[in-house]
Amino acid sequence: MDSVAARVDALLAGGDGDGLSRAHVERAQARVHAQLTRHRDETRRLLSLTAHPLPNEHEHDAQALLAALADLETHASRAEKSVGEITAEIRWLDMAKRNVGHSIVTLRRLQMLVSSTMQLQQLCETQQYRDAASTLQAVEALLSFFVRFHSVPCILQQRTLTDSLREKLHKMVMSEYEAAFQRPRWDASTSALPDAALVVDALGPEVRDKLMEWYCTRQLREYRRVFRAVDEAGQLDNVPRRYAWIRRLLRTYADEHAPAFLPAWHVERRLLVLFCDITHDDMRSVLVREQPRLHVDVLLNALHSTNEFEASVARQFGFHADRPISSAFTPYLGVYVDAQDRQLSEMLAQMAASSQAATTDTSADEPVRVLVSSTELVTLYRQALERCASLGPRAPLRELGSVYGKWLRRYAHDVLLPSLSSRDVLHLCTVLNTADYGATTCTQLAERLTEKLRAVDAEAAPVVLDAERHEFFGVMSSALQALTRALSTALDPAFQALLRPDVPWSQREHLDEKSAWVDLLASGLESVGVVVRHHVENKRYVRSWCDKAAHLTMMRITQSIVRLRPIRPRMAEQLQRDVQHVHTLLIEWPSGASQAAYVRIVDKAMSRVQPVLAILAVPSTDAPAFVNAYRQHVGDQSLPNFQKILDLHGVRRLEQHALVEAFLAAVDRAPDTLPTTSALSSLELDPHADVYAETGGDRPRDEPSAADAPPGRPSTPSAGTALGLPDWKKFGSMFGVALGQRRP
Repeated sequence: MDSVAARVDALLAGGDGDGLSRAHVERAQARVHAQLTRHRDETRRLLSLTAHPLPNEHEHDAQALLAALADLETHASRAEKSVGEITAEIRWLDMAKRNVGHSIVTLRRLQMLVSSTMQLQQLCETQQYRDAASTLQAVEALLSFFVRFHSVPCILQQRTLTDSLREKLHKMVMSEYEAAFQRPRWDASTSALPDAALVVDALGPEVRDKLMEWYCTRQLREYRRVFRAVDEAGQLDNVPRRYAWIRRLLRTYADEHAPAFLPAWHVERRLLVLFCDITHDDMRSVLVREQPRLHVDVLLNALHSTNEFEASVARQFGFHADRPISSAFTPYLGVYVDAQDRQLSEMLAQMAASSQAATTDTSADEPVRVLVSSTELVTLYRQALERCASLGPRAPLRELGSVYGKWLRRYAHDVLLPSLSSRDVLHLCTVLNTADYGATTCTQLAERLTEKLRAVDAEAAPVVLDAERHEFFGVMSSALQALTRALSTALDPAFQALLRPDVPWSQREHLDEKSAWVDLLASGLESVGVVVRHHVENKRYVRSWCDKAAHLTMMRITQSIVRLRPIRPRMAEQLQRDVQHVHTLLIEWPSGASQAAYVRIVDKAMSRVQPVLAILAVPSTDAPAFVNAYRQHVGDQSLPNFQKILDLHGVRRLEQHALVEAFLAAVDRAPDTLPTTSALSSLELDPHADVYAETGGDRPRDEPSAADAPPGRPSTPSAGTALGLPDWKKFGSMFGVALGQRRP
């Protein structure tokens, strides 16, 4: 037992010779606990052996061993308690040691604060600004350490002394700046101001801002005096002088005054902020006073100079004013839009006045493709748009777009449409090109306006000029109609020759390969067609006009055939040959390799004439043959259509009975599926009917839609064409009774 206690004492006294420490105690305690654990394990093992009977000779030894173990456990518990008490005392000593360390640090920093404050006081008296700035920063840093000791008298005393020194330094450096800027000539780099600036920076943002406000106000005092809003120098036409003045001031600052301030203060920006505020207020006062007399050029020049100045200072100094000078002009930019409106009004009035006398210059090698007035208008638009966009982010682009749309519509209505009264085919082609150019310009102008708007506001609504494009589409449709009328005039000699040939139709004794009027027709078509094909820029409208030309030609041929009645068989045969030549001519006329759509239009127009001539070529005296020809080439059961053929043939009313009876008998024998109408239903026997109007017929392909221009008047079928066969069978019976020959 003594050996165990000795070992515990050795552990408690063990170490590396440096004396007792907390670490030594903790190591000793750990060793004691380890030995106690081993002894307890041994005790439990021995106790387990006592559960079995031992021989008598060993019983005494076991009892002695158990007593020794109990005594050992008692000593171990006492040693553990002693170790715990020693550990607690060591912890208390460690805490005391830390407190003493903090106290020493605090006392040292207090000593440093007192000495730094005394040093700052001496530096103030000797005006050593550079050292005073660094010392002031050190004092402020030390005072921040003693914030939690603010109620301690000595700390409070040091704070009060430091505040008085700050105030003294503030007054001293401001006196240095005021005295320096009162001297007429001085060098900032060799003065005390660079060191004084360090003191200002150490005194904090509030003192720095006061200094810069004083400096900027002083420097701009002369600007306020010279450029007052009520004086001549302050008017709009002198705005560039304002910006020249501030540029000189900025150069003076950079060359002479910059060493007196720290670069991080950005004094140039403070000068610009104050300058912009003063100038903004001046501009607003001037504009309010001069609003009734504002001249657009003076306004725009002033705004242009302002925008250039703001852009230049943004590039040079990275400066963007919260209240830019250009914003003062925003409420008055409508003057620019009004000026553009007036200029366009005068321009369009001159164009409209000269539109009636306008002709296309054919003296040049290559005539102009569009009217000069359109290029002048578009050039003005583009220049005005770019100038408006240069007015800045508040430019009235959308309002300008509305004015442009207004005068685009007026140009189409007041300049282009009256120009279509010309009979010059080349001029009409030029007007058509101009209208197409105007529609394209509307699209481009809308895109350009939208681009300009979205450069300022990415979510700006797009500009739409659809109504203006429709106006030009209407002009294009009217131009195509005018070209069709010009073609009709060119075809007049051909149809005059058709109606009044050199050898009257009734006196012809033989058939010719083709009549003279066919060659005249070909000449008239080509005289206009070659100009249209060569001078109309958009070939889409060339194709559309060719469709119209083919329709017109066939309408006039049909009209002439109606006027030529009665048409005898020989005359019908000759007309068949002539019409076939015209058919071939029209197919080959546009370009020699006509498109399928155009061929279908020609074939459809021919289908209204060729069957009629084929029937008329059969003698009416042969009723069965005549009716069979009708059934073969027309094939409907419409008695009114058959009656038209009889009228064209010149069959007298009294001679029509047998032909009508033969037709009705053939219809009775035919199935009920025969159509009641055919291409012949649209044939009008009145040569002056609307159906023969030049604008009649279906709208050709590629022509602007009916929403863009009014279509031609529709065909007006003759009365009774909608009647079905049963009604006409009753009419036939009544017709037979009237003749005394009722059908059985």
